[in-house]
Formats: sequence, structure tokens, C-alpha cells
Amino acid sequence: MTEAIPNPDNFCGGNFQDWLEVNLLKQCNATCSWCIEKAGWHPKEVASWDKIVAAALETGRENIILLGGEPTLYRHLHDVIHYLNTAKRKVWITTNGSMLTEDWTRENLYGIHGVNISLHHVSSFHNSMITGLKLDYKALSQSISALHDMDASVRLNCNCIALSVDSEDRIHKYIQFAKDLGADGVRFAELKMDDDYFIDLAKILDYKYDLNDDPFTLGCHKEAVIDGMPVNFRQMCGLQTPLRPKPVNPKQATKQVLYYDGKIYNGWQLKEDKMTKGEIKKLMDKVAQGKITPEDAADLLKGEMEDSYDNGKSAGSGGGCVY
Repeated sequence: MTEAIPNPDNFCGGNFQDWLEVNLLKQCNATCSWCIEKAGWHPKEVASWDKIVAAALETGRENIILLGGEPTLYRHLHDVIHYLNTAKRKVWITTNGSMLTEDWTRENLYGIHGVNISLHHVSSFHNSMITGLKLDYKALSQSISALHDMDASVRLNCNCIALSVDSEDRIHKYIQFAKDLGADGVRFAELKMDDDYFIDLAKILDYKYDLNDDPFTLGCHKEAVIDGMPVNFRQMCGLQTPLRPKPVNPKQATKQVLYYDGKIYNGWQLKEDKMTKGEIKKLMDKVAQGKITPEDAADLLKGEMEDSYDNGKSAGSGGGCVY
């Protein structure tokens, strides 16, 4: 069978190979319904921060992005950033923003190259309904100013969710909100495997900015400048949402992920636990409602039966892309 070939600019097409993703910890203080790591595998062992730094440096990767869980909850975050920065690595972090005050930022993020802050609504109240976190946007703005003082860039990451940022008008309002906070850029992303609240970026933006219906082949991330703000769009392909055609026999480049046990894995790992009866029933309900095809449901169930992890080997379709 012929392999489906991804766009070379895609994560799964081999782009961003100079990046290392680091899972610093499994703990998170948010309750986002779409959280990928809820289905993730979590090692039982926890390595010391210096072993994690050593493992990161051994990969030779120039760009190292700290993830979790919520990485700002990591006790030795300052040490990790300091020693990676000293070794001339560009260190990035993606955070829900809950720890970001000006004083905390200056004390813990000195040496960081770039910060991605996940905010999914221009209203702090509505963002708290989505993430379970009540954020002080004024404190965030002060933290962004502090990051700029430290020569770090700041991007706001916004998942486009039904009844939230779900129209072209709301895209423009969010961009103005990002400007008001002092951010340097914005990423708008579609939801992965959450068709109930999925917003199709290509459709709401009338296929502008080279957005498309086949991100696997035509490219899943696009760059634009809108209202004077650099914007990145991240679309989901059929491997990540049943709302787009699933590539047949897809070829994918894998990427390395460093977990908090200090070991390098090929891709993000899937947990050993199988679907619960309730999850299987929900899947069958989606088939009955026409939201997912019987074939795709069968593939998901087959994957549940086949997935396992084996001492550091990839546990499933972690592949070249998670986010």
C-alpha cells in the first residue's frame, strides 16, 4: 500500500528536528478538557534535575522546550533554565500562566529564550471556565514586560473553541488583546480529538492565510501577519481529528521526547490503561450520531488493543506530532 506523505514543513514531515521537547513533570493545576497528557504515559521514576539537564544536552539539540504537566510548577525550574542557558541552548517554555507574576518571573525564568502562554479567551473569567484557573491579566502583562526586560519573546497560544474564539471577528479581537498584554505573537490552534468543540480555522477564515482542508499534505502550520501581529495557525489533520479525512498508511517522522525519568523516548508515550466502558460507549454514541465513521472507531479500538509500552520504546502513535 502506498504511503501518504506529509508536507515537509509539518512536524510529522521532519521539520523542527532541532527541537527537543521535555516533559518535566506530570502535575498540572489546570483542568482543560482536551488535555493530551490525560491519555499520556507517566513514568514511575523521577530523575534529578541535573540528570534531566545532562540528558537534554547529550541530544545536541539547540532548542529545548519545557513542557509538562505545568512546567512552572517544577521545583528546580530555575536551575534547569540556568544550566541549559549556560550551555548555549535556547530554552523555551509553554505555560498556562498561573504562576506568572513579575517577581516570580524575574526569579525563576531568567535566561529563558521564549515563553508561550496558553490563554483561550480575552476574558479572564471565560478563560477560567475553560482551564479552571483564575488568572490576573494585569499581572500577566507585568510578567510579559519583565520577560522583555530579560530579552525573552512572548507568544500567546489560543485554542480555538466553540463559543469562545470561534469566528474571524473574535480572532481579530484576540489579536488586539494580545497587543494590549504586550505579546510578540499569537498562535491559533484547532483542538485535537475534541470534535464537540472543534472550530475549523480554514472555514471561519474563508481559507485565507493558506489554511486548507488537508493539513497532512498541504501543511498544518501557517504563518501570517494580521493587524500588525505575527500569527501562527496550527491545524489538525485526520490523524488528530475525525472531522478530516484520515491519511492512509501515513509516513511520519518521529521526534525525541525527554521525560522526567531522565530517559529519551521516540515520541510522546501512550498510557498502558485501556478505554473504560464509559469511554467506549461515548465512542459508539459518536458513531451513532454520525460524528465519526465506524471505520475510524474500529481503528481507535484496535489501537487500544495494540498499544503498550516497553522500557522506553514508543508506545503508540506519538509519531512526529503531539500539539
